[in-house]
Amino acid sequence: MLSLRLFCDVVRLQSFSLGAKRHHITQSAASQRIGALERQLGVTLIDRSVRPLTVTPAGNLYFNEVQDLLERYDQLESKITELGAELAGEVRVDAIYSAGIDLLQKIEQQFQVRYPQVTIATRYRRPEEVYDAVRHRQCDIGIVSYPQTWRGVSWLHLRDETMSVICNPGHPLATQNVVHASELDRWPMISFEPGLPLGRHIRRYLRKHGSEPSITNVFDNIDTLKSAVAVTDQIAILPKRTAVREVRAGTLALVALRPKLTRPLGMIYRRRSGASPQTLPPAVQAFADFLLEHAGPKVDLAADILAAGRRPQPLVGATV
Repeated sequence: MLSLRLFCDVVRLQSFSLGAKRHHITQSAASQRIGALERQLGVTLIDRSVRPLTVTPAGNLYFNEVQDLLERYDQLESKITELGAELAGEVRVDAIYSAGIDLLQKIEQQFQVRYPQVTIATRYRRPEEVYDAVRHRQCDIGIVSYPQTWRGVSWLHLRDETMSVICNPGHPLATQNVVHASELDRWPMISFEPGLPLGRHIRRYLRKHGSEPSITNVFDNIDTLKSAVAVTDQIAILPKRTAVREVRAGTLALVALRPKLTRPLGMIYRRRSGASPQTLPPAVQAFADFLLEHAGPKVDLAADILAAGRRPQPLVGATV
């Protein structure tokens, strides 16, 4: 079992040295153990002639099957342990930058009051990095905007976030309660990179409503965008929730946007191949359920599921 875990870590990290470090052994020892595994199987699993190392077709098949085997073993071990012990373990969450550090921290804190033996490890990354991390088992759960069908990944709706216009308090627009999208080309705008889903949808929304503002700067995260708007005469469109703190502090002003624009947030998780349903480790399942319950209005989740022709169901085994 230890050699199997070592093999998977070396493949996942694309490095004998990093895999060895994770198992507290030398690089030479790691190479010898995997070499013994290859001799036992009679095939080459890892191509050592290139950097970073790659897996052979046989190694890729072995990696996927062993990962499923280890997952099932860990789940069984967790269930047996759970019968006589408190829920414990680590939940790895990767989220896009704009998912809201404050929102997730609050949910994590509430969850850990209920399950103090569970550790939540959160990383903030670009959308494509979150998808890749979920697919390659580098995290247990991902949080992204505009979730979509992706090979090997399933998703569930978390919440819809209302988008608003922000500007500095001295901006002429700050005196208005509402602004129509068609009026926004009167002012220079800061937006998100067009390669980001949020950036693409904002541009599409503006074009649909006959507005083509001059976009002077683009950023890949909300904090930088808000800081730039606060000290310039430029405006931006972003989730209303993300600017509440600055509005209270008097450094930004919020203006309602019409027609209404919302950004969906979803939770993604790896879908195991084959006919049998995926079972998440108990700690991950508990956090996923808690996230679905507390990340947004329950009515949004129910409406999303019904609109897609699905019945509300637990995350386990769910596919979208």
